[in-house]
Formats: sequence, structure tokens, C-alpha cells
Amino acid sequence: MASPRRTFLREYLLATAIAAGSACAPHLPQTYRLAPDGNAHILVPPGVATAEVKQGVFTVTLAKGKPPCTPTADAIHAQQRSGKLRVEVAHDALLQQPAGWLRQWVAEAEARGCIPPGAGMEFATRILESVPLDPSAGYRLLHADNIREGFVELGPENRLQATAPIMKSGASVDTPLVEIASVSGSGNNVNVDLKTSSSLIGVETSWYALQPKTDGPGAKFVALSAERKIEGRAEPAAAPLQNYFQFTPQIGFYRLLYKSDSTSQGAVTEIVVGAPDRVELDRRTKLILADPNACKVSDPALCSVIPRHVAVNPYLAVTVNGQEIRLDNGKTVRAAITAGGGPRRAEEVLPSLSVLKPYGGKLVPVEFDRSQPTIIDLALLGGESITWK
Repeated sequence: MASPRRTFLREYLLATAIAAGSACAPHLPQTYRLAPDGNAHILVPPGVATAEVKQGVFTVTLAKGKPPCTPTADAIHAQQRSGKLRVEVAHDALLQQPAGWLRQWVAEAEARGCIPPGAGMEFATRILESVPLDPSAGYRLLHADNIREGFVELGPENRLQATAPIMKSGASVDTPLVEIASVSGSGNNVNVDLKTSSSLIGVETSWYALQPKTDGPGAKFVALSAERKIEGRAEPAAAPLQNYFQFTPQIGFYRLLYKSDSTSQGAVTEIVVGAPDRVELDRRTKLILADPNACKVSDPALCSVIPRHVAVNPYLAVTVNGQEIRLDNGKTVRAAITAGGGPRRAEEVLPSLSVLKPYGGKLVPVEFDRSQPTIIDLALLGGESITWK
């Protein structure tokens, strides 16, 4: 039997989805529409009349045990009436918020009990789906992360690639992977010849996804695949040699942190920090970035310290012609077409191109002008489906 909290969350999200669907009156378009706006790419969501709409409205039917408070901000106003939550979103005020503001706001609303545990991101998504926006603006409102800030947000839209060396049996993990073979030259010209360590025999590449948990809020890491390349021969593996993302069941929210190592010039340590909720995740992120000793070794209740010889890279997952494609964050439809085996000039697929984006838990078509290449440079947020014949 599901726990009372989980049951309430399911009821809440189902009610939200039903309310979102009913908010789209029959006479309003039920698809996304790409509207011209100079150099921007304005997506008008289903149920919204035009790109000029400045206020979004949606209604959430509250399940039993309704929240004890109402989430409100300058850009968002909500009222509880007769077992329902009516939410108004001010377009212009929303765009004035700093990077990552919406993710932090819903995290704080969860912590105060205004939103059921784990429902914050669904609520944030519904807010962004209620007004016309450039997808890149929506991404900015959900992500304060960048390399300068020292971390990257991780969620179900991401895939993580881990690349690790395969060493000879008995070799120390601290064995240098690259050795200096010789140094030669004269005057200002110096030639340094390098060779890989004789202890290195191959490389393993493994992929991981963050899948929604069934026993609580958030997500958990799941290994998707592994491939080993030894002496030039590649072969699939049943599982990675080592899973670097093992956390306790209570953890459901994650960030990938980058910390400079003062003991080794230019070296960077990667750390995946985890927490049971987003407010705690933010606190732990600040703690680890400020205190080098806060997470020196892996702790399944707090963090995973990635070995220095292992590289971890986050990607965005989209579907192209039925196959999952992994792209760098911030990429566009153009990049997805190229990565999916499309023509060098992505514009060539415009006559048969189809782009679907998530809305209310399902994929909805994006309508666009096929005589213009605007759709090709639309920013992707993850979860989109792109096809052409």
C-alpha cells in the first residue's frame, strides 16, 4: 500500500493535470505555436490565445488534506477557494526574476507545506506552461547553474556519462595515466614527449539516468548502459565496473559540483551532492562549495566524490526519429537534427519536420511557419520528440 504522503501527491498531480486540461477552453488552440518576435523564439502554450497575453491563469483542484498555506510571489498570486487553488502568473514580472528563481521559490513553497512534497517541479512547469515564453527564458528561471557558479542542476531530463580508465589488475588507482617519455630541445624551444601508462589497458563509458522514485519525492540514479574498450576492441557490459552514484533511499534531488583543488594546479574535483528536498540541496551545495572538507570522501547520505581519473558529463535527453539522443545543455532543434543523422543543412527537413514538447504530462505538437527556419533554432529543455520523414 502506498504511503499517505505519496497517495496525496499522486492525487494532487492528477488533479493538477485535469485542471490544466480543462483550463484549455475548446475554442482556444490545443497546440504550442511558435510566434515571431525579433530574434527571440516565443512559444505560445496550449490554451493561451496569442503571444501578447501577459497573464496566465490555471486552477489546481486540491486533494484531501489541502496545503496549510498559499504560495505567493510578485510574479505569482494564488488563492484557495472551495477546494481549489487558482494561480495567476504575471508574464513581465516572471521574466524579471533572476536565474534559478522559480526552482528555488517552489522549493521553499514545498518546505512550508504550500505544495505537496516532491510536487515542486511539476508546479513550476505548470507556471511556465501558462504564459508565452522563449524556452531559453524558462530554462534560465529553473537553472541558476553554470560553471561560474560551480554546479549544474540534475533532473530527469538529464543523462550522465561517466568515462573511467580500466587498469591492469593490481594497479593502484593513483597510478598516473600519462607519463613523460622524454624532454628535448634548446633555447626557448622545448619538446615534451608523452606516453600513456603501461598500467592503462582500456576505457569504460557508462550512462546513467535519473528516474522518478516510486517511494517518495525526487528521482534515483539508474545505470542505463556500459561499454568497455580494451586494446582497441569495444564490447558492451552488463553493468559498470563501479557505480559512482549510489545514495541512500531518502535522497532524491541532485547537483553536480565542480571544485578546484588547491593542492594540484588546474585540477578540478567533481562531486554529486544529494538531498531529500531542494531547500536542503541548496544548503548542502553552499556548504560543500565553501568548505573543502565538507565532502572529502563519498557519503551515500550526502555526496558522491568522483575519482579524479573519472570524467562525468551531463547531457540533455531528447528523442529524434524514435531514438534517444543526448545533447549538451542549451542546444537547439538544429543540433538534435544533426546528432540524429539529419542533413548538414537542418533546414532541408523543414517540409516534413515535426516537433513535440511536453505539456501537462504528455507531448503536444509545436505549430510553426515552414517557410521560415525559426523552429530550427528553438532551444530544447529535454523530453522533446523530433521527427522527419
